[in-house]
Amino acid sequence: MFNFGAPSYNPDRDVPDQTGRVFLITGANAGIGYHITKQLAAKGATIYLACRSEQRALAAIAKLEGEISGIREQKRLRFLQVDMSSMHSVQRLAEEFLKRETRLDVLLHNAGRLLEGYELSEDGIELCVATNHLGVFVLTQALLPTLKATAARPDSDVRVIVTSSSVHAQAPKNVKVDSLEAWNDHAGNRSETFMGRAQRYGTSKLMNILWAMRLQQMIDEEHVPITVLAIDPGMILTSGAIATSPWYMLYIIKLFGVSEERGAYTSLLCATSAEVKEKRDAWEGQYVKPNGVLGAPDHKDARDEAKAKALWDTSVKIADQILTRDGASS
Repeated sequence: MFNFGAPSYNPDRDVPDQTGRVFLITGANAGIGYHITKQLAAKGATIYLACRSEQRALAAIAKLEGEISGIREQKRLRFLQVDMSSMHSVQRLAEEFLKRETRLDVLLHNAGRLLEGYELSEDGIELCVATNHLGVFVLTQALLPTLKATAARPDSDVRVIVTSSSVHAQAPKNVKVDSLEAWNDHAGNRSETFMGRAQRYGTSKLMNILWAMRLQQMIDEEHVPITVLAIDPGMILTSGAIATSPWYMLYIIKLFGVSEERGAYTSLLCATSAEVKEKRDAWEGQYVKPNGVLGAPDHKDARDEAKAKALWDTSVKIADQILTRDGASS
């Protein structure tokens, strides 16, 4: 949770050249997503900014093009529209990306719903779970063939990163993940209190950790060199965190939180560090704490392989039901 100590990591110095590499980053127009995009663009990456608002995404692109020499002419920043809570929107995003690209080096799931009120998505799924988990699942599945094809190229270094949170520890004990009813109920917690919202958010972030572990296992069974990571970027002073926190949490956030720019460090390290490739056995499928520290998750269910499989199987079933509805392709 906390970003204690001045990290030795410096993205200006430590992010290697990314020329020729393709990134897809959700929620790339604001917060830490913007700063991730800025650093990668400055190092030569081609980046697809998958965002909900076209206006805000294009404004972010224009700002970055004004700050970083050459990227406007090279057209390395490209907008794709998506609502991560809508599985049909996520599917359209994948289809549009695949019309434009045959490679994808890093898929970075940065977008997310915060500690907000109880609400169902258009697909009938609690919004935290829909946005933070199932949208991640559907997008990755749609792009997995391209990720695998990229991994088969010489000198490839393919990574899938999902932004989890230390708040995963607030998920209910023995939380069930094996049905839509369980996803929507969160052990009976539909409370609008801060702790109720934290449990819903925490459950979705626990799902991120379980999903990353299961995806890594399945990829490894195929002997494909793709690294999957679930990361905790730390406590960050974002407008969203400030807007959804009670006064006592605001005090803690303002006292211990770091800037959005520094909050991007863990994502950047996990997306680009040579160590992740060189010591892949140590990193694959892991939970990464602030400043790139490998560590055990704080919820006892976070390494439950049976629960991870149940979540995966349920995700397949629910996504298929949604995407085959109204004749849509799965």
